[in-house]
Amino acid sequence: MDQLLRHDLILRLLPGKEDAISINTIRQRVASQGIDVSIKTIQRDIVDLALQYPQIRSKPMGKANLWWAEKSLSRLYMLPTDAMNLVMIMNHAARFGMAAQVQKLAPIRDYAVSLLKGNRPAQDCTGKVISNTRFVVLEPSPVNPDVLEVIQQALLEDESVEALYLKRGAHEPRLLHLKPLGLSYQDSNIYLSCIFKGLPKGQVAALPLHRFQSAKATWENLEAPNDFDINSNEARRSLISQRSEHPVRFKLRVSQALYERLDENALTTDQQLQPTADGWWLMTGSLHLSQGLDLWLLSQGEHLEVLEPMELREQIATSAKRMAALYEKS
Repeated sequence: MDQLLRHDLILRLLPGKEDAISINTIRQRVASQGIDVSIKTIQRDIVDLALQYPQIRSKPMGKANLWWAEKSLSRLYMLPTDAMNLVMIMNHAARFGMAAQVQKLAPIRDYAVSLLKGNRPAQDCTGKVISNTRFVVLEPSPVNPDVLEVIQQALLEDESVEALYLKRGAHEPRLLHLKPLGLSYQDSNIYLSCIFKGLPKGQVAALPLHRFQSAKATWENLEAPNDFDINSNEARRSLISQRSEHPVRFKLRVSQALYERLDENALTTDQQLQPTADGWWLMTGSLHLSQGLDLWLLSQGEHLEVLEPMELREQIATSAKRMAALYEKS
């Protein structure tokens, strides 16, 4: 039996202080659940668990100790279906620039995997859930784990950081005195929302973490903007190149093939689809104007025409003409 599963069972079997039990009783209760191991194994298990959970206590009773859980434990326990969800989420995150973070959560992932494996090889379900995407995903840029840890600690403690940052195209790194405001895991990279000395007042920067060469805490603390919200329009302008303060109403002409996709996976929460006389469909909805919207519209190729707003139509048309010109060269 996997040690993680045995540990979890022991955690669930430990009573409160008034009903403290001996190692032998723990072994008997574990055995009643179909796990027959030696007293020595249970002794090692309970010592390991006591090191992990300060809530686990013991008191001498004759030549032995009685064990209990002082209060409700925050312990690893989940249904196999939840374990399948967790493995899927962590595998997906690892593919999108968070492999190092997933690795640090290895004990949780290992526990979930152990639930999927079960007691017999025939029960191994670890290969039945995978992470895929129809889009080509760029390889994540490597992030210095020490830099990430310094940034995370600064966020937790509301401190400032001194960092060496190499801007794209620059030959030498720049020393920045910055105040971390939040982290955004997007696409294959991690972006830091921050302010730094020299940045115009009221502006928030978004800096890719892989361009940081080093970082350390500094005693001189910068003052964060009042009520900063990483989901605000101000933050999203720098993080995802959002261009509009509010969602913009737009109208698209889409092909039958794209209609079938949008009918199952809506582009907006207020999406409306209406058929037209020429076999196409009229799609209306509201979204913020952003780089992400531009990229999605262009990725649909001949299956989509932007009708409104006019400035978005002209922008997409210009990009399409430039792209077509590349293929018209002999």
